[in-house]
Amino acid sequence: MFESCRRLLAAASAVFALSFGVLVDAQAFSGEDFLLGNPWYHQLLTERAALDCGFSPAAADALKWHADYIDSYAYNPLWWAKGGLSRLKVSLATYDELAKLHFDDLFSTLQVEANWKRILAGTLLGLLWAKEQDDVSAAQNIVGVSLHAIQDFYSHSNWVDAPERRSRTWFEVPPEERRRMSLWTGSYEKPASVGVKPHGKISPAATLLQQPVVSDIMPVLCAPLSPLSSSHLCETWRSAREGRAVGSPSVRGVPIPSNVIYMEPPGIALDSRWMANIAVQVRGVTDVTGEQLFETALKLAERTSVQWLQILEAQMNALGAGEFWQKVKTTGYDEDERTKQYEQYEHYNKLPYTFLSAGHYPPSGFRAVGDDQFFLRVRLRTSSERLSGTDADIYLEAGGQKFLLDYAPRTNPILAVNDFEAGDDMVYTVGPLASLPESITLRNDAATGWEAVEALGRAFIDGVESVVSGARNLLLSLIGGHADHVASNKKLWTAGELEQIGTGGTEFSVYLNGGGEGKYTVYGTIRKVREGSDASGGWAEYSVRLDRLYCNAESDWDRGSDSDEPFVLALLVSLPGSVQKYRAGPYSDVDDKETRHIGHVFQTVRIPKGSGMLSLALSQWESDDESASDRDALLNKFAGETDSRTAVPRRGFLETLGGAIAADWRLAHIEVYAFSRVDSLRSGKVLDARVNQWVKADRSITFRLNRAAVRDWRVKPADLEKLPLPVRLVPGRDVPVVSPPDLGR
Repeated sequence: MFESCRRLLAAASAVFALSFGVLVDAQAFSGEDFLLGNPWYHQLLTERAALDCGFSPAAADALKWHADYIDSYAYNPLWWAKGGLSRLKVSLATYDELAKLHFDDLFSTLQVEANWKRILAGTLLGLLWAKEQDDVSAAQNIVGVSLHAIQDFYSHSNWVDAPERRSRTWFEVPPEERRRMSLWTGSYEKPASVGVKPHGKISPAATLLQQPVVSDIMPVLCAPLSPLSSSHLCETWRSAREGRAVGSPSVRGVPIPSNVIYMEPPGIALDSRWMANIAVQVRGVTDVTGEQLFETALKLAERTSVQWLQILEAQMNALGAGEFWQKVKTTGYDEDERTKQYEQYEHYNKLPYTFLSAGHYPPSGFRAVGDDQFFLRVRLRTSSERLSGTDADIYLEAGGQKFLLDYAPRTNPILAVNDFEAGDDMVYTVGPLASLPESITLRNDAATGWEAVEALGRAFIDGVESVVSGARNLLLSLIGGHADHVASNKKLWTAGELEQIGTGGTEFSVYLNGGGEGKYTVYGTIRKVREGSDASGGWAEYSVRLDRLYCNAESDWDRGSDSDEPFVLALLVSLPGSVQKYRAGPYSDVDDKETRHIGHVFQTVRIPKGSGMLSLALSQWESDDESASDRDALLNKFAGETDSRTAVPRRGFLETLGGAIAADWRLAHIEVYAFSRVDSLRSGKVLDARVNQWVKADRSITFRLNRAAVRDWRVKPADLEKLPLPVRLVPGRDVPVVSPPDLGR
């Protein structure tokens, strides 16, 4: 809520800091001042609410840290840079889950109500799980993130548009009255065309993105398979790089800060006072100013935060978790202990906020079979022994559904998370399931990897074939009539054929039948230089030599000449690997049955055993009026087209092969925690087992779940909207505060 950067403005302060050597304490990006906050609103709201509810200053500080850092992990390059590549990876890998916790993209009253229920119910379930682990920092993460979300509701929804709602919080309006309202939030992740009104987006000023130090960061963040590739941040960066102007100095008469760009269309977000002056116009509110509407939303957010903390305290006491809740209210962390807070966002075996975010988003708002019934929080530890990990896809099958256990599976390889490496400890939340299953199955889907390898092999062959078969038209367009195309052909060595080649070498030939243009044969030798193996499997290195050119039959007519002047374009293309090029000739006065020496040896290439391939593509020409530079241009064009048409299989081959070869997986331990946020809240650990077994390629392992371990807490989501105690007003501040309950009751 009140995020003047709202996701991407975070990047701007990061860029500024990196560009000018200013180390900004990137806690939140929701203040009036672009770099200094003054204040950061999520911090202010959370700290005030926590102190008013009896939290110690240290615990309140921890709570406000979590409430703010959800945005730092989701949208702030400076914070990523401070944590290195691992922090960047986890931030992008968990982006989808973090994005669900900002009260955006809800376009009906039913959706708004459903989102409130999933956040409130998820928070209490997460707290009960954290109590079982005795993990105070995880609990503070869960509570802090929930406060962030409910604070966002007032700045991202139309709640404050109606005068009669401006003095009442969500908790103070009866459910039946709320359901008669028309409630919605702005569109952000979803296209504006499918929503009611847009949230409104801002991006860093183009001048900040052009700073030299930023050029090291932005190409990675904006790469084609990065989650941020299509973001406004990357669009602005590309525009700046290309010299295109973006943004305007004002929107609807409201001056825009010089270090940001407001992206059209204008939106409803009340994330700062200056943005509120735009939002009030988009909302169509005419009875108050933008700053007055902003102040209203701010007060409601603080009052709701107080009420929510008191509801949680009452529920935790009633469920026998009061002692743990007191730890949550009194425990803090100094700077040396911050890693305990970092790990809640950065360790893949933590991520406690997923109790709130789990499930499809936005929620439908309609009750249906299987709609958010049960989720499974599955913790998997891979054996730490060497070669226990796998690059294969691991699926969880349960209740007739299949879930891929993979963080950011379509991300750029530089940013991708390598799930299931030796020693990995990972948590995956899967669901929803219509009911708690009796068992789950983990399947090693390594067979898919070999299918992908074979597909790349076919694509490689097709790429070379397409260039060779189209060489005449491709190259004639470049050289015109200055040289005549004789013939083009290729020699392909499959993985099986390469296995048969020894160190003594094997002779090969490629026949170039040009009909009346001439008939020739290129002879050569291929031999194995050496072989070995590494962690990715066995390999062999090969040397290919072009020995000689033999004229089977010279051309019928060569512009009055009684002999040919042939030259040969030769490409050695390896899978995986690069394209090597060579031109032999032209050779003068070549007649029938004559031979010309070539004697060229290509650079040695390494081919994976059992899967790699090698191809020799040849295109022969008859020299006429072309120059040496013309012949070089032909060779470069031939090589360039081959490189282009085989680029995908060649460059993606090793990674795909690794997924197929490193297939077997040794699972050390599994833990499954089940929870349900519908009707009555239920949760419990249904499996905790030491496994220490191999799950071979294309094999599976099944575990029975102890469904009796799930406890019905006899708390309904609607119970979490009931205020437990009357409120009092703090003198001098229009914020009601609930007195702490009697913990002895």
